[in-house]
Amino acid sequence: MSVVSLAVKEGNPVTEDTIHRLASKISNGMVISNPQDVKDYAAILAAFHDSAQGLLAMDDYIPPSLRPDLARYPRENVSFPKLGSKENPFGGWACKFTIEDKQKTSQAGLLEGRTVVLKDCISVAGVPCTLGTDAISPPWVPSVDATIVTRILQAGGIIVGKASTESMCQSASSFSSCTGPVDNPYAPGRSAGGSSSGCAVLVADGSCDMSIGADQGGSIRMPSAFCGLVGLKPTFGLVPYTAISSNEWQHDYAGPMCRTVADTALLLQVIAGADGIDDRAGVGCPLPADVQPYSTLLEFPGTDEATPLKGKKIGILKEAFNMPVLDPRVGEKVKEAARLFERLGAVVEEVSVPMHSIAPTIWMAANRCVGGRTRLGEQAGHRQYYLNDLHEKMYPIKQENWEKLIGATINSQLNTLYAWEKMPGLYGKAMNKFLEIRHAYDAALETYDCLILPTVAFVANTHPLLTATTLQKIQKSVGQGLNCCPFNGTGHPAITLPIGTLPPDKADWVTEGCGELRLPVGMQIVGKWFDEVEILRFGKAWEGSWDWKTR
Repeated sequence: MSVVSLAVKEGNPVTEDTIHRLASKISNGMVISNPQDVKDYAAILAAFHDSAQGLLAMDDYIPPSLRPDLARYPRENVSFPKLGSKENPFGGWACKFTIEDKQKTSQAGLLEGRTVVLKDCISVAGVPCTLGTDAISPPWVPSVDATIVTRILQAGGIIVGKASTESMCQSASSFSSCTGPVDNPYAPGRSAGGSSSGCAVLVADGSCDMSIGADQGGSIRMPSAFCGLVGLKPTFGLVPYTAISSNEWQHDYAGPMCRTVADTALLLQVIAGADGIDDRAGVGCPLPADVQPYSTLLEFPGTDEATPLKGKKIGILKEAFNMPVLDPRVGEKVKEAARLFERLGAVVEEVSVPMHSIAPTIWMAANRCVGGRTRLGEQAGHRQYYLNDLHEKMYPIKQENWEKLIGATINSQLNTLYAWEKMPGLYGKAMNKFLEIRHAYDAALETYDCLILPTVAFVANTHPLLTATTLQKIQKSVGQGLNCCPFNGTGHPAITLPIGTLPPDKADWVTEGCGELRLPVGMQIVGKWFDEVEILRFGKAWEGSWDWKTR
């Protein structure tokens, strides 16, 4: 390791006491016994301090591709709809605005005239971004456009606003946002799912044509399932996460939430492809010019019209139906929907991947170890564009702001500190186990063209009481995404689509009338890495053959 300089400026704060204090934090507390070593380390650290301060004083760098073209794509008519108002009845809006191409030179016109909403963790230059929390007050205003924002606009899409997101994207339910609770459009007072809650509601109630959510443990798929939508978590790295607020680098995904499989394929086609900035795009990730035309590939080629799935094998993932808290009615509904593929010519049979049962624990360990560090303000380890202006606005966090964080976020911080202090080998073990479970899913997918499982463990449940404790609030979503989070860790693409309805479990009735509710049930289809075409085709085949609202 080389040292740039040993020059030290006057007033440098590093002393020998600094060295002793830092050494005491290493492992169980180290002691530097040689006085000369202490002096030498102090001199080297003092030089590092001055060099680092010089770097911090420099202007930050913004890649040209992220700089907004405000002449071509002006931000117009920015407003903040009031919760419960006529234009925001379910609480889905964080803010409304209009951005469209004033030059009308859209790329192939794939999204020409289609309206799109973005989750409120996606950077849109000049527009406040709350991340669903008032712990950052006033809200952060990004100076860049996320890669996917520019791609939507270049394809002729009209971005009409930002959707409410759960606080720090940290809740699988929909009551934690600083913009207010987000109600399920099929049953106000019940969860729309999280954390991309507003995205689901605004598509489901017809406020926009399509939306972009973000998914670290099911946050695209769970609200899509609760609100009767198609939601797709793409293969790891396929859609650039550049200039989107990160929770946990290896679990971050952005993807489409739409009313139909066709719209989902269309939006994915526009936003997919490596951007040369986000290092999540690894081996196998195409460049934009090489992205498959998903929207034109939704039919299985060379098949009989009556049996388009002839020759296909579908595996019903056994362990997914034995997960804790799974409503057995949901499990049966999904199995019935999967069996309908047999009528289209497919072979449908049960397949066992025993490691699926422990995958959520592995995901939790990895997420707590590294995602919690992000929420402690520690950014490190990746070649990508860092949202430094957001980081500087939030950290170091003050006590009064910290108290505004929800229990899930504080819990993740505490878990992180505990894990690294008491179990420093946990992260490495979790990452190796994720390799093992990825290989287990891959082995199953060598035999089967896709895997089928329930998206969410139950249908939309009620919001907690205003007087609920931290634990009672967290309990609302315990076990909800056990079948979603494994694929955030393994990277496989997963799509959810609505396949039927059920009333809520009687234990979750508020009145006798709850028995008359018909709440959406989602089925998840998982495929091989970068084989989004296949799972989109399976989704389209089911959607085109049966009406989920009548099942």
